[in-house]
Amino acid sequence: MNGKKIAVSAMLAALAAFAPAVSMAGNAGDAGAPCVCEKAARRVYERGGLRLSIPQAYDKLLVTDILGEQGGTLFSVSEKASIEAAKKLSYGSRGAGWIFSIGRVDEGRRRELLCGDMSGAEIFARDANGQCYVYYHPTDVRYVRENNEAMKRDQDQWTMLNEWAWGSVREDFLKENGLETMVYDNSEVAIAIARAAYKPDFRYTVSTTQYGPIEPKNFDAAPFAERLLQNAVYERTDAETPDGEYVVLAFPDEGLRYDFFKLQDHENYVREVRQDGTETLYKAIFFYGSARASVVMQEWYDALVAQKNQ
Repeated sequence: MNGKKIAVSAMLAALAAFAPAVSMAGNAGDAGAPCVCEKAARRVYERGGLRLSIPQAYDKLLVTDILGEQGGTLFSVSEKASIEAAKKLSYGSRGAGWIFSIGRVDEGRRRELLCGDMSGAEIFARDANGQCYVYYHPTDVRYVRENNEAMKRDQDQWTMLNEWAWGSVREDFLKENGLETMVYDNSEVAIAIARAAYKPDFRYTVSTTQYGPIEPKNFDAAPFAERLLQNAVYERTDAETPDGEYVVLAFPDEGLRYDFFKLQDHENYVREVRQDGTETLYKAIFFYGSARASVVMQEWYDALVAQKNQ
């Protein structure tokens, strides 16, 4: 793991090249049938029982595609004026004006996403069947106009639509569909934890001064990883590095380790140490409950010790 960034051009290309929208005809009660209806100054787009609600004032400025879950994508929303401008400029309309998409992924795909860089993708919800919902967004600018004058003229509109999309869409989608909030971090720390837990061939060790490093064999670390990753973020901090003992999650083939400090009131501090000696300190922030990262890592280690002694 030499830095967080992993090539994501294929994923971005797939997001930009959306498949054509399916027909909007059909009964909303039919399984999987797409539907568009009006509701209290909002336009509601439906796919397979899932609803995306857009204020009428914004909807008239947008093109919303109801997709057939190609690549797990359900809805795709773009600015209409950018699409039209791109066509006039002979740029083609695919990807022009794209603001966001909402997709659904199963457990396997979720784990796969967490093991790499997720630039342009944010997991934000989970349903009763354990499927997660992803908010996809551009990592570059998709705003298109025919000339600079038009760009300046319509900048406020583009900004307004993006602020709405980033600030309100996920919360509205959660409420509209009765979903559970579920957020996963994608920091270097989180990627390392996910790879250790979800990639069977990815070599790692966990260690303390008690018994030294243990390299797992046929060990399911997912329950520990989920406690460390669900509804949590690992933020870089300029705080002073804690003293005392720590649990080490190490990746020998990568020349990389993470020290989870055990000092009281500092159990959520994690130090990243790279092969060249570079150190970065993170602090875990858990949105719900009172989880402590080093406590979970100690339990992970204790379980490995118990398995080894069987």
